[in-house]
Amino acid sequence: MRAIGCPRTMLGGGPSARKGTPVRNERSTAAVLEGSEVLRAGKADVFRIRERTRKKRVRRLIVVLVGLDVYLWYRYLTDNPIRMPSPGANLILFLPVILIFLAILLMMAMPLFSGRSPHIVVRPEEIEVGLTDVRGLDGQVDEVVRTLDVFLGYATFRDELGGNPRRGILFEGPPGTGKTYLAKAMAKQAGVPFLFISAPAFQSMWFGMTGSRIRSFFKRLRKLARKEGGAIGFIEEIDAIGSDRGALSASPLPGLGRSTNRMIGPGGSGMVNELLIQMQSFDTPPFLQRLKGGLIEWINGFITPERRISVGKPRYNNILLIAATNRSDNLDAALLRPGRFDRRLYFDLPTKQGRRDLIDFFLDRKAHHPQLDEDSSRERMAHDTFSYTPVMIEHLFDESLLVALRDGRRQMNVDDVYEAKLTEEIGIKQPVIYTDAERIAVATHEAGHASV
Repeated sequence: MRAIGCPRTMLGGGPSARKGTPVRNERSTAAVLEGSEVLRAGKADVFRIRERTRKKRVRRLIVVLVGLDVYLWYRYLTDNPIRMPSPGANLILFLPVILIFLAILLMMAMPLFSGRSPHIVVRPEEIEVGLTDVRGLDGQVDEVVRTLDVFLGYATFRDELGGNPRRGILFEGPPGTGKTYLAKAMAKQAGVPFLFISAPAFQSMWFGMTGSRIRSFFKRLRKLARKEGGAIGFIEEIDAIGSDRGALSASPLPGLGRSTNRMIGPGGSGMVNELLIQMQSFDTPPFLQRLKGGLIEWINGFITPERRISVGKPRYNNILLIAATNRSDNLDAALLRPGRFDRRLYFDLPTKQGRRDLIDFFLDRKAHHPQLDEDSSRERMAHDTFSYTPVMIEHLFDESLLVALRDGRRQMNVDDVYEAKLTEEIGIKQPVIYTDAERIAVATHEAGHASV
């Protein structure tokens, strides 16, 4: 993944402070994270829950292995050992029928297999960088740190202060500005699993399976939160499934003086409705707890009201859902209300200072000529990369390295950077061959400029 953004001051492991750069009084991201008592206590809670889950798995494995061992010894001592089954002599006659039957079963089961969530689980130890490596996202990082404080210290925030922790954050902004990267850095910093999925992956060719995939994703998110002490889900391009349902919107037909109402929005009202329901169902209890609750309710039907057995409150699942989009204006209004997406963070293009910090960050990790270490060269590049996103700046340096390799060098210099910049903005050089008549016409034209 790409490292994006820029902190208020240089962080540990990053480049040293530049000469002439004003020293800022704000604390760096590293200082904020290291000094947060809530983060430390929250990580301790996450580790304790994770360790408890690990011990439970070990105990289950021991019970299964011991039971299997006892069963095998019993079969052995009773002179009835397990043997490989031998096919009958007439099996070949029934083989075509069996294969046809299995093929029919497979075709019938295909819609059920399609209902599984296609998400990817990324463990915190698999993520290379955290919030201390973010560049160019000062305000967003500050807001994210506050969100992580509440996410990890949810027990104190809910039980002692009576607050409701944030359950959803919407990242919006142009492509390549660091939305996905910051979400992964949050999971790394919190030390909890990260579930990544692209919103178009929810869509299925089978009717009803799109909603099943959405339910499966949130079910997996709740399960990981119970076992690991917390979980962060990330939905990329959420506008693919969360577009405005537009049930009351009217649009005129071209060339006609009448309008039509769209009863189903462009994203499909079923997907939006399922997403809205799941974002209100973070604390849905697991199957066994629901079964227990149903049994208690059945028993309560036979006893007097004053002796009814309490079912108990559902367990709080520590879940944080993050979604990213480039088209937030197309999202359904019900998604954007507090209680679903409690906070909206906008990711804009980096400022000149942000681009300078990005240049420092990327050049520290790429082979370059000493001339690129000069402050004037880096300031010039920061000025000339106006409207560049962090991804574009890193790609520019990658292309500069390719230009240097074509010339037989293993380090890029300033000329390589600007040649790559010219190629990216204008295009590849095209050879032009002039005829004699064209040369004479151009020379006459230029001579006219020189003589006037």
